Amino acid sequence: MSGERTGVRVAVVGGGLAGLAAGFRLREELRAAGQAHELIIYEQAERCGGATRTERIDGFSLDRGPNGWLSSEPLTARLIGELGITDRLVRSDDSAARRFIYTRGKLYELPTSPGKFLLNGLLRPWEKVRVLGELATPRRKDDADESIYDFGCRRLGRGFAETMLDPMVSGIFAGDVRSLSLPATFPKMRSMELESGGLFKALIKKARAKKRAGGKEDDGGPAGPSGVLTTLQGGVGTLPDTLAGALAEHTQTARPVSGLTREGGGFDLWFDGAKERFDAVVLAPPADQAAAIVGDFAPEASAALAGIEFADVAVVCHAYTPDALTARINGFGHLIPRRDGIRALGCLWTSCIFPEQVPGGELLLRTILGGAHDPEVLKMSDEELLATVLESTAATLGIRRPPVQTWVFRHPHGIAQYNLGHRERVAALDRLCADVPGLAFVGASYRGVSLNRCVRDAYCIAPGVLRGFGIDVADIPDGAAEPSGS
Repeated sequence: MSGERTGVRVAVVGGGLAGLAAGFRLREELRAAGQAHELIIYEQAERCGGATRTERIDGFSLDRGPNGWLSSEPLTARLIGELGITDRLVRSDDSAARRFIYTRGKLYELPTSPGKFLLNGLLRPWEKVRVLGELATPRRKDDADESIYDFGCRRLGRGFAETMLDPMVSGIFAGDVRSLSLPATFPKMRSMELESGGLFKALIKKARAKKRAGGKEDDGGPAGPSGVLTTLQGGVGTLPDTLAGALAEHTQTARPVSGLTREGGGFDLWFDGAKERFDAVVLAPPADQAAAIVGDFAPEASAALAGIEFADVAVVCHAYTPDALTARINGFGHLIPRRDGIRALGCLWTSCIFPEQVPGGELLLRTILGGAHDPEVLKMSDEELLATVLESTAATLGIRRPPVQTWVFRHPHGIAQYNLGHRERVAALDRLCADVPGLAFVGASYRGVSLNRCVRDAYCIAPGVLRGFGIDVADIPDGAAEPSGS
């Protein structure tokens, strides 16, 4: 136990991006209110940051996990401003707006307008006709759960679901389009159907509203908000690194938490038999770890947390000399539908997206493997992973020479899967937090896997925690889950 207490004590369990952002926001609000406090962030690893890290090797900036975020989230911009690193922001190259799908032996650029959709060969003619038939498809009358695949087939046809929705879901969640819940992953699509009668009707309605408003920027399409992919100098890991530096005096690394109990008006965090007393606790580890922590204290919530599954992912960065390609690539990267039989989920063209992350004009690619369809991927050796990557790259981009450098990053339990029933699991956590003031859950396991959503959640939970100390902080309006765009 700690010694004499001064002011309120707040613990954040988990030093990934969400935990660091939550700790930073709580500290700043407590300071602004003049409240004496002690804040401690416990991280079980030797360093903070989780998967949001960047390795800087031989002039390369190698993102282990996400490679950036969309510029449309004001809370991420606010956090970066409060950290004083706005001048280090880096926009993606304009070519990153071009995205591709590899299918039937060819790269197809994703169409960005109705005219391009009609001329594009990604979907076959009868599949395009079926997509256009979405205008006549009856709307769903209830908000019951439904898989992304079932939604896509029902409204847009099987061809669209398998050729476009499947790889898009692989690119965001590394997930199974037949298992992931549409209202949990893409709530905007569900609301478009319920409120407007369908996706096309909603888009037409929004276009008319935009015209009446004088052409002001809208909030994106069915898959989520719009915006420009953005990072920081040195890679996306600069953000958690800066947060960790700002919170160094509050952070204890290599300090795993084994349990949480509640007695009286406070909480006890347990560490191999020892315990520390706190007035509020924010749980920011992945859901499976949070389930173990609250198992004795809240068995119903623990069961809900344990029901959130994860997909293992491997990221292979591979660099080539500039002449490795016979034709220049220009875009964000490509995704691959599962039905095409290529093991890789997709490939990001990093040297096109952020040229400053690559020295000497070399070509840098990031290939993603694993996911819900390929749970055995982390059993492969580095050599086997690289061989799989080279086979994919040869088929999709025509690169037949070995890379000059490679790096392999493994992510056990890498991405939370918002499978059917996910909303009910999160609702169980919300009920617990409503019944137990001072407790909050935050992170990519719950309301969105993107960096933006982790930051938004961190800012959104702070008012509820602070009110327990008599500090009145205005609620931040909750946004729809935004899993896309990193």
